[in-house]
Amino acid sequence: MSFDIDTVCSVLQRLQSAIGAPPGTEPLRTAALALHFIWGSGHQLNFEDFLDCFHQSDSQTSSFDTRAQAETSLQQPMDPRRAHGMAIAGTRYSVSYSLERGARFLVRVPERAELTMAHQPPSLLMSEALAALRQARTQAHSSQDKDAVDTALLALQFISESGQSPLFENFLGSVDSRDLPRSLCSFGTRQEADTWLSAHPRPPHGAQVEISGERYSVGYSRDGGVRALVRVPPLDE
Repeated sequence: MSFDIDTVCSVLQRLQSAIGAPPGTEPLRTAALALHFIWGSGHQLNFEDFLDCFHQSDSQTSSFDTRAQAETSLQQPMDPRRAHGMAIAGTRYSVSYSLERGARFLVRVPERAELTMAHQPPSLLMSEALAALRQARTQAHSSQDKDAVDTALLALQFISESGQSPLFENFLGSVDSRDLPRSLCSFGTRQEADTWLSAHPRPPHGAQVEISGERYSVGYSRDGGVRALVRVPPLDE
């Protein structure tokens, strides 16, 4: 299931006034930036598969009693042209692929009721964004507006469930900095930048590089050893 960043962000901007939030302020802005983060970090297809698994129960292809059984099944061939989901002890998961690790991994798919339920995410910013989105959803009257809000809610859920919250926090800090740091490196193509990042033994966390005139922030999770380049949209964007 594809998603349109511009459409979702336009809906969020319109709903900001309905809930009394000035344009361009937190926390709905955080929700909009979550979509840019997913797109810029190369997880767009993973997120689209995650949306498919959320909206279509028939995307579940197998069921397992334990996590170990499910992890073993990830080594088997899978059709890359469609989303794959599975259940572990009744909990649904979407199958994603990590370009950094070259391996599949599982992302828990929330139940529909969870979108309107309060829970404690990894950070205060994400908590505030989720609360604002739930409030905005009460002001969304058309099905298109509700779908857009749900997509933003699921984007934050995807970031949290896939373990990318630290990278997202770093991305938010880069976006809000008006004094842009000096680029560490400059590349002509994304492929050249990815090759450099893969070969870097310990990339500077939060450093910025330039690819064809656009800024990207270097993210690094020391726990998982995952590196990522996330596009930093200009402030006006």
